Amino acid sequence: MKNSLFLLFAALMLSNCGREYYKTASYENLAPQHQLIAVVPVHTITTGRIPPEATEEMIREVEDAESQAFQISLYNEIAKRSGSREGEINIALQDFSETNRRLKEAGYSPRESWGLSPSELAGILGVDAVVRATVRKTQYLTDLESFGLSMARSFLFIFTDAPFWLIPNSKTSDVDASCSILDGQTGTSVWTANKTVETDWNRPHNEIIDNISRKMARRFPYRE
Repeated sequence: MKNSLFLLFAALMLSNCGREYYKTASYENLAPQHQLIAVVPVHTITTGRIPPEATEEMIREVEDAESQAFQISLYNEIAKRSGSREGEINIALQDFSETNRRLKEAGYSPRESWGLSPSELAGILGVDAVVRATVRKTQYLTDLESFGLSMARSFLFIFTDAPFWLIPNSKTSDVDASCSILDGQTGTSVWTANKTVETDWNRPHNEIIDNISRKMARRFPYRE
């Protein structure tokens, strides 16, 4: 009996340690006060093996484009699951274009908004809470290198008895995404999520973005 209880406790602990989406201890107290939320521009970071021909300006342009793509995708996935029926996300969601317009009128570019506190963002946007995400892309290979390694593994597997598994992984990069709902008055997190996805040469980047956003939106709270 003691052994069974120990195994059950250990399983519960491991399951909690591996959670990718969860409400924080502040959710029950703060979330009921939220009526309107906004998905703010996503903070994007590029690290790892960056090609030498990529200038700082080029990297910033890519990050800015990905920031907008992630913001729109996350907004759309949350909006698709919003409504008043049982099981739907039951909270008002500010349109992303209105969010960006208000930031611009306040004198902030999407990139500059990354440095604002939750309370500053909520005040500018006129919302009760903000949905803030950070996406870090760690680059390992170029698409061409990824393609070459993938083809090499396939060739060895099909045509030879060589140990194809010794060829390095053909992934292009890891995309680590974290997302939180932050109370607009206290800045306290009421819900958080994280997801890591591998990319390679044959997975379109918009597919990766939508996949991450979809998984986060499926576990989004405010469904009581």
